[in-house]
Amino acid sequence: MMQAATKSKIPLPERYKHWLDQEVVYIITDEERKAFLQLAGDADRDRFIDDFWEVRNPVRSAKQNLFKEEHYRRLQYANETFGRHSNTPGWMTDMGRAYIEFGKPVSKVNFTGYGQIYPLELWFYENKTGETALPPFFYVLFFIPEDIGEYRFYHPVIDGPMKLVRGTQFNSNRDVYKFLQPLGGDVAHAAFSLIPNDPIDTQNFTVNMSGEMLISKIQNLANDPFHVKKIRQMRAERAIVTSYVLLNQQDALELSTMVLCDAQSQSWLDYSIWIRDENLGRADPNGRDLIIATGFQLANEAGDLIVDDSEERAYTAFEGAGSERKFLPFCVASRIPIVPGKYNLKVQLTQRQAGKIYEGQRKITVAAPNVVALSGPLLVSAVHKVAQPDEGVPFEYYGVQFVPVVERRFPEGQPLRLLYQVQLPESDKRDYSMEYAIAHTQLREQRQTINEAISSKEFQKGRLLKAKTIPIAGMAEGDYRMAVNLRAEGSSEVLASVNVPFRLTQEPGNDRLFFLSNFRVSAKGSVAAYIRALESMAQQDREKASEYMTQAIDQNPSNNFASQMLVGLYFNSHKYDRVTALYEKMGIGAFRSAPETLAQISISFWQAGKAAQARQVIQTARSLFPQDAVIQATEKSLERVAR
Repeated sequence: MMQAATKSKIPLPERYKHWLDQEVVYIITDEERKAFLQLAGDADRDRFIDDFWEVRNPVRSAKQNLFKEEHYRRLQYANETFGRHSNTPGWMTDMGRAYIEFGKPVSKVNFTGYGQIYPLELWFYENKTGETALPPFFYVLFFIPEDIGEYRFYHPVIDGPMKLVRGTQFNSNRDVYKFLQPLGGDVAHAAFSLIPNDPIDTQNFTVNMSGEMLISKIQNLANDPFHVKKIRQMRAERAIVTSYVLLNQQDALELSTMVLCDAQSQSWLDYSIWIRDENLGRADPNGRDLIIATGFQLANEAGDLIVDDSEERAYTAFEGAGSERKFLPFCVASRIPIVPGKYNLKVQLTQRQAGKIYEGQRKITVAAPNVVALSGPLLVSAVHKVAQPDEGVPFEYYGVQFVPVVERRFPEGQPLRLLYQVQLPESDKRDYSMEYAIAHTQLREQRQTINEAISSKEFQKGRLLKAKTIPIAGMAEGDYRMAVNLRAEGSSEVLASVNVPFRLTQEPGNDRLFFLSNFRVSAKGSVAAYIRALESMAQQDREKASEYMTQAIDQNPSNNFASQMLVGLYFNSHKYDRVTALYEKMGIGAFRSAPETLAQISISFWQAGKAAQARQVIQTARSLFPQDAVIQATEKSLERVAR
């Protein structure tokens, strides 16, 4: 269903009208559309369009915008391929819309030339959009009703299987299913549900309403709440970047990172930023502190943002006064709860007075449980015994505070310290050996190899946290590489290996470590569980996401957004009884701001055989959101199946 342009007092020039109502009609959000229509001049409109594409650019500030190129390629294909049955512009057809939104399907099967069914075409998609509101896999079924006009979306409930066939031999949905089943291509399944793993009711042959919600979502995908939130976040980030100068790689931040699993089998990502000079912040009037504005973004491997945070606080950074005043470099550290998967970590310092942004990035891999893996090593500058241990503090493990090395520099004459964690399957009871091979990058004689036995008895729940000190007295200054290799005892096969560079220098090391204030917030049970739920969703692990989201709600029932997301997770997994139980536990208050969630709750009550509650929820939803397309489609679906 086309989005209608909002009326504007100022006539929109044709080229901008074409861009708004044809080129980007399926991907522009309503709030972006409204903002565009309020612009008075062409220069402002051109800037808006440039910004529209740059916000969606997967590689920020890159000259080549792959998103924009792919969008126009799809648009061109849609106009060249679809709409021929009715002389309709391809982009206006339902097939054109699906192709523009999702691209080429993984597979498609055409069913034409059958006397008993109207022309059908079944497309199968894997969700690669990053939109969590869509299921991991789904069908889109098109048909030409009554053999007239253009292919359009098939609505499992509003249309129903009987609309796909013709002839007196079809008297029920059962007849349609039995006829379509031998045709293959999963078309029989799609006639009853557009979700591949949805169970089909082979007793009464009622259709599944989750497919109806899917089509409603496809018809208004740009305004999905999660998509709108993501666009707002990307727009806010771009606004910050365009207000400041993002410095080049030579000025990149020095980051140290470490992923470790605790005694409760929960993983944490610790990171530190090297504040090497006072220009990275602004001096506090007290003459003693430096005010630092920091922020981080954690995204999945595809670049979809999962969680971000920022703060500004002062750190003790100067000693002396007047001409004797001296800046003391230091590290700032924080901690992020994390689950197995691959991530991109981006950390930024914003120097508002200078209008500059300093940035550092790292690729992060968190191993799945019960596999052989080696995390680290973290190169360590100093080690301190903690008087009052706090397992939530970054780089503090089992009552010992480790201070990361900066710029991978070790003072000459001091030992090489490192920290790492070995992970094995819990059933593995073998002994192991660890090899540390150190070599100067230019002086062949400057090298040494140390082997260390590791007993299976040292492991707890398949994990071993190991601190190692290696004497390097007498080794020359310069650049080195160290390989850390794990082998089963008596075997030459390397099961896990890490290679890290470092430098021996006469410069002193750093033992000044401060912590961001916000790490204690993210380390709290409810917040940590919520972040892990978001990460699990980004890693397509819905089972774990549901588990963590449940923990987040149990520990903080006021987190309405978590309740709404948990409904979506249960609904997309067809756990309708859990949806209804959650609603009965939380009440309407947790969901009254989310029309799609209310629709899912209503359908779940219906699927659970509670028709009265289903109607009550959808009536409440309609009173709250009288114009919402998903609510309207759900209400029509309930009316149709109730007949």
